[in-house]
Amino acid sequence: MIKRKKIIDKMNQKEIEKEQMEKNIKKKIEALEKIILKHKDFYGIYEFAQRKRGNILDVVVKTILSQNTSDKLRDIAFDNLKRKYKNMFDLLEVEDSEIEGLIRICGLPAIKTKRIKNALQKIKERFQNPSDLCKLGKEKAFEFLTSIDGIGPKSAEVILAFGCGFDTFPVDTHISRIMTRLGIATGSREKIYRLVSPHFKNKILSHIFLINHGRNVCKALKPRCDICFFKKICDFYKEKI
Repeated sequence: MIKRKKIIDKMNQKEIEKEQMEKNIKKKIEALEKIILKHKDFYGIYEFAQRKRGNILDVVVKTILSQNTSDKLRDIAFDNLKRKYKNMFDLLEVEDSEIEGLIRICGLPAIKTKRIKNALQKIKERFQNPSDLCKLGKEKAFEFLTSIDGIGPKSAEVILAFGCGFDTFPVDTHISRIMTRLGIATGSREKIYRLVSPHFKNKILSHIFLINHGRNVCKALKPRCDICFFKKICDFYKEKI
């Protein structure tokens, strides 16, 4: 009886700790978003964040190309494909070696070719019109996308944001680093995404702002803490000084 009570008490304590952690995360994100909204025009991304959704197939292909490479190289690879094939479904009839040659500049050409073709095939089999994917709604569309090999939570969120126009908060390496340094959340990108995404009210705007901030200020090796907007709420900066 005493042992059972201890187990119940331990479970209750874990629930209390989890609830407290979520409250802390929510509070910190509210403070973070206030700063982001105050400086939303700094990186010139506000209009970009408000843009209408793009062609869903183009976004799927571009998102897969962006994995483990820079935006610049991704764009070159995508433009190489787009010049030759206006409709991405046409890639299903193209030899792998030809696609690999067109996208080689962005790295992992064989893997990305396989992922692109697989994703396009799954979408073609499921939907009469590719844009119908978005009509599933955010949650079901997310489930469908993450069921496709090579599309993880981050890639799915990017597709939902820029292909469907949903307000999402993908977590990349820059955002993961910023969340850790601010003391909001730690762990893998997937874990950080699960912890923080529900609490952002302006998801895609915050996502784009933080990516730019990570590239320009909160850098991995030499963070420019002296010009950072988030100094007052940053654990990393407080420890540094």
